[in-house]
Amino acid sequence: MQAILEIWSQMDWVGRGICLLLIAMSIYMWGLIFAKYVYLNAIERGNQRIAERLRPFQAQFARDFLQLFRDFPVDSSIPLYVLYRACCDHLFAYDRLRVEDVQAAEKLLDARLADQVDQIEEGMSYLALTSTLAPFLGLLGTVWGILIAFRQMAKAGSAMVTAVAPGVAIALVTTVVGLCVAIPAITAFYYFRARVNRQIVIMESFCRELIARLERIVSEESRS
Repeated sequence: MQAILEIWSQMDWVGRGICLLLIAMSIYMWGLIFAKYVYLNAIERGNQRIAERLRPFQAQFARDFLQLFRDFPVDSSIPLYVLYRACCDHLFAYDRLRVEDVQAAEKLLDARLADQVDQIEEGMSYLALTSTLAPFLGLLGTVWGILIAFRQMAKAGSAMVTAVAPGVAIALVTTVVGLCVAIPAITAFYYFRARVNRQIVIMESFCRELIARLERIVSEESRS
């Protein structure tokens, strides 16, 4: 701790400013990582419940789908339930369903799916930006610090390592801080990217399956 305070006291205002900016970015990043982890866990559990209930469900009539998730709260934010509810609210406003109505609902689901994808991906851009920006901020601080160190060396008139080393060591601190911010950011980005992509695939499959089953049932109802 004493060494850190000593280095901090020897840094100029540019180096301190860059370090403070990186620390602020890191604090927000770790809060975002924690919130994203909790959010994706809830999303995955909820989507799994919805998918597991829909797959074995055998409906004789299209309106049977209205009863499938009657125990879910209307304001549930589970992505698959939001998509399911949007489809049902659109379709069952009609007195008699036609295949054309189901096809129109498919376009509605595409729009709602895009909204859900935006919500799930929220915060990913910040992780990507942090992983890219933090090393460059650290490098900027290092280059600036080295320039100051060489300037001091020129004033002192000495090219000895002992004259340059302290300034260079202080300059490199910003690079270390930048990497300490960037490495967790890029790791979290790819970790969450894989989980988000998996949920997007699940949502797309759910929409296709729901529309296909509704089309088949409505088509059978119209022939009967």
